[in-house]
Amino acid sequence: MQNPHITTPPIRFLRRAWHGLLASVGMTCFSVMAPAISAAEFNSVRQLSQGAFVGLSKDLAAVTALRALSPGVTLGVLGFDVGIEASVTRINGSEAWRRAGGGSVDVVTPRLTIHKGLAAGFDIGASLGAAGGTGLQTIGGMVRFQLIDPGVVTPGATIRLTGNREIGSSSVTARSLGVDVVIAKPLVVITPYIGIGSVRTDTTAPGTTLTGVSVNLTRTFVGFDLRLAFATLSAEAEKIGSTTTISGKIGFRF
Repeated sequence: MQNPHITTPPIRFLRRAWHGLLASVGMTCFSVMAPAISAAEFNSVRQLSQGAFVGLSKDLAAVTALRALSPGVTLGVLGFDVGIEASVTRINGSEAWRRAGGGSVDVVTPRLTIHKGLAAGFDIGASLGAAGGTGLQTIGGMVRFQLIDPGVVTPGATIRLTGNREIGSSSVTARSLGVDVVIAKPLVVITPYIGIGSVRTDTTAPGTTLTGVSVNLTRTFVGFDLRLAFATLSAEAEKIGSTTTISGKIGFRF
């Protein structure tokens, strides 16, 4: 009889790889969030023209929008999901971004997220993050409702409402609200999903002569959620307006 305490080499390898991946993502998030807290905070934004500030606002909309990397399937009453996410957003208006003091045009945004399933197909979630190199920290929340339950061969659909805001910045403020429809088809261990929606972001530059800007941008995204026992791996590609963001997540789901 095989000793139950002996783990086969493939399982040992997967466990070591998984623990190494967790450690790598955790160290990456820590190394990015630390400099973000002490960054310049767009302290040169007053040098921008009003037109350049509009372009900056569109890029800020993509950087600060809440991302909830999870498939369009309710967690259920007992469901619980906590994870570490990281996104990379390529800034389109690089000249205005740098002139305003935004730093690198490849903005890495680490986040800590938590989702909880409720009754009647509702889920709620919260997120805390930092946009690396910009000095902006963000806090946000999400409400999701299962419109259509997935069937044996048909996908499910959810509607998702999101809200996010920067905190702790004296140079630029950004507040965003979003609504999305997510289509997902759970398979054996993987759930691919696609979505489309809209994000409205209000941006101001306190202490300057720049007029506050409101932008409404279309959001499209595609991703997958891979389930490994209680752990999950997720990846997503997203476009808000003309700005692209690539995201990944390591999480634990119960």
